[in-house]
Amino acid sequence: MTAANWRSHPHAPWAFRNIASFLPVARIAGTGVDLPIGPPLPPLPPIAVTGNDGALLDLPALLRATHADGFLVLDRGRIVFESYAEGMTATTPHLSFSVTKALTGLLAEILIAQGLVDPATRTGNAVPELGRSAFAGATLRGLLDMVDGVGFDETYADPDAQIHRYSKHFWGDGGGGVLAALQALPVTPPVPGFAYRTPATDVAGLVIERMTGTTLDALLAAHIWGPAGAADAVWVRDTGGRVIASAGLACTLRDLARVGAWLLNNDSASLARARAAIAAGGDRRLFAAAGNETRPGFSYRSGWWIDHPAQAWNALGVFGQRLHLVPGEDIVIARFGSHPAASNAPTDLFHARLFAAIRAALRR
Repeated sequence: MTAANWRSHPHAPWAFRNIASFLPVARIAGTGVDLPIGPPLPPLPPIAVTGNDGALLDLPALLRATHADGFLVLDRGRIVFESYAEGMTATTPHLSFSVTKALTGLLAEILIAQGLVDPATRTGNAVPELGRSAFAGATLRGLLDMVDGVGFDETYADPDAQIHRYSKHFWGDGGGGVLAALQALPVTPPVPGFAYRTPATDVAGLVIERMTGTTLDALLAAHIWGPAGAADAVWVRDTGGRVIASAGLACTLRDLARVGAWLLNNDSASLARARAAIAAGGDRRLFAAAGNETRPGFSYRSGWWIDHPAQAWNALGVFGQRLHLVPGEDIVIARFGSHPAASNAPTDLFHARLFAAIRAALRR
């Protein structure tokens, strides 16, 4: 395994669950409350779903076919299904990639609800080093919802796309970390509309840190990880020493699900306001105009992909990381993976069918 190939097979399954052994990390202190919560429920009934090739597969076969490293279902706070691939256990941390964006977005919404962060703050005012960058005029709200309009090519399948040069400042040979990478991006006029871009969340993370005077890892521990009862986790540091707001958190699958259940059920005033802000979703018109054919009826809000037709929320990370929340039914589905393809788009419709089948089976 090398710095260039750890995200590719055959190395990816091992690398994703051993990230702290070869990359610098910050430790996130947790409290580690046990799951399941409350009296036991019947296990998940048998599930069968049609795959992308038209074949009918049961759940174990589906997990193997999509390179799932772990899959967990919570129904009203209790585990009704849990499965791990070779090398993974309930206590194994796994890199969540861009699921981290949703946690950064949730953190931002909590801080906004508490009056500690102003969503109208412009990047150049909070982070003077980016005062001449492409993101200088972007507001925190625009960054969180990815409607700031700054151009960036995030086509994972294109080896020449900007995302690959940019991510070298995460875990490669790009010096100075995210801040240096952001300063080096071309300055072009913003184009109105929704566009998914990793740098937007990284800028949001810098704005939050500067406005609060506290690092993201400390903020996450204080406002989400500890209150949710999660165990210790790690957060990858970029080449400049900062945690990566858009892609770096590694935790257990149970803790990812636990945070989802806490988000849906905790009654604190600030979390209730954060939950309402996320549930409202982003601008559906702008989202639809951007394409996203595999996510019809969705919008994007603070790192969360809101599935309005299904009334569900999704946190998504490359190579098959997913957190699926159904607020109205108190269902949480958490998934880690090491799919050979980075983009989740090829399996979007398949997972929509799978999650719908799980919901239907639980309610039967």
